[in-house]
Formats: sequence, structure tokens, C-alpha cells
Amino acid sequence: MFKVAICDDETNEIECISRILVKYSDRHPEYNLKIYTFTAPVELLDYISLNGGFDLVILDIYMAGMLGTDVARELRNFGDQCELIFLTSSRDFAIEAFELDAIQYILKPCSEITLTKNLDKLFKRINMQNRQIITLKTSNGIFRLAPRNVIFTETGRNNYQMIHTIHGEKIEVRMTTSELFELLSQNKYFVKCGASINVNLKYVRQITRDTIRFDTGELLNYPYRAHQKLKEQFMSFQMDKDD
Repeated sequence: MFKVAICDDETNEIECISRILVKYSDRHPEYNLKIYTFTAPVELLDYISLNGGFDLVILDIYMAGMLGTDVARELRNFGDQCELIFLTSSRDFAIEAFELDAIQYILKPCSEITLTKNLDKLFKRINMQNRQIITLKTSNGIFRLAPRNVIFTETGRNNYQMIHTIHGEKIEVRMTTSELFELLSQNKYFVKCGASINVNLKYVRQITRDTIRFDTGELLNYPYRAHQKLKEQFMSFQMDKDD
């Protein structure tokens, strides 16, 4: 299932985008689109805080009470990595939108052709990413996982590895840190941190001498001996990302 949220304070715009999405879903039942609509930013944020996020959020810019870019910034501050599409009547916020990692900034009125083309690009990329799936044997059965959704792993009880994901899951697997790293490292952002931790640099917000703070707000203690190497790897990651 692919969850899509539309947030616009104009009901006619919501109805228009919803119709386009429904038609797209009918043509592509394999994506199993589930569409949610919100007429106010606070409704969207309240829903996400209680029920979790969406795969795609389509946002108007000018809405009563809060700009769409501010909504997106709040989501990013929560560590939400959802895909973003902005629909607006103004060109003024395009740079800000792309700084928030929006996949598209579309001027109203949005045509079915324009939105469909962007959905096609999005799902093509997702399908490519989904080829990078690892299969793990856990105490609860077989679990399929995309490495890009892993924030970090750490050694837990009885030398089991605990996997922390962006969805708030904690998955326990019986293998060594190195064995797990070998599986995860098909994603180039993973690094080893000491003997018992694997870290996805994409989600690292801050590094101190003994803790790592992630975009999700989680704090992880790590061996101080690993600090210099981790700092160098993180700086290299940042420079590559900026390029």
C-alpha cells in the first residue's frame, strides 16, 4: 500500500487532485494507492503524530494558519522522509521547496498530464530502490527490509542485533554486526562504528565525542575511540551530498 495525503484549504482543488489520483490508481492497481485528504495543515500534522506518516504528501503553499513549506519543514524536523509535491499559484517558494527535498513544484492549475508524469517518475524510482531488499530471519519469522529505511543497528541481548528503522520498528536478528553490515552496505551510506554498531549517515544530524543524534531524535552512545573515523566519514558524506 502507498499512502498519499493531499492538504489544501480549497475543497475544489482537493477534489481535482483526488480524481487524478483515483484514475492513476485504477490504471496502476499494483501500487494500491490509499488517499487521505486534509483541509488544514494542523489536521495533517495531528493525524501524522497519532497515526504515522505518508509515503507522499501533496501540499498547497498558501493555506490558512500555516504555509505548506512550514508544514514540510516541520515534517522534516520530525525525521519524516516522505516524498513531497507542492501545488501552488506562486513561484515564490520554489527554491525553499527544493531545499526541503520536494520532488516537484507545480503551478496551479495542475493538469492530469503533469501530475501523472511526476507520479510515473516517482514510482519508477521507488521500484528501482525496492530492488535493494534484504531478507532477514527474525524471532518472529521472515522479515523483508529495505536498507535505506534503517537508521542504525546495535548489538543487544545475547549478541542479537537490534535494527532501528525510520518507521519506529525495532527488529531483532541473530547474526554478527559484520554479517549485518555486509547485507546493509549495498546502501553506500552505511558505515561501521566500533565493533557493535552500524550507522546510516543519511539520518545522522549531529555527532559529539560519545553520542550520535539522528533526525528522528534518537540518541546513540558509541565508543569514543570511533569518534575521529566517524567524524571523517560524516564530513565526507556531507561533501559528497552537497556536490
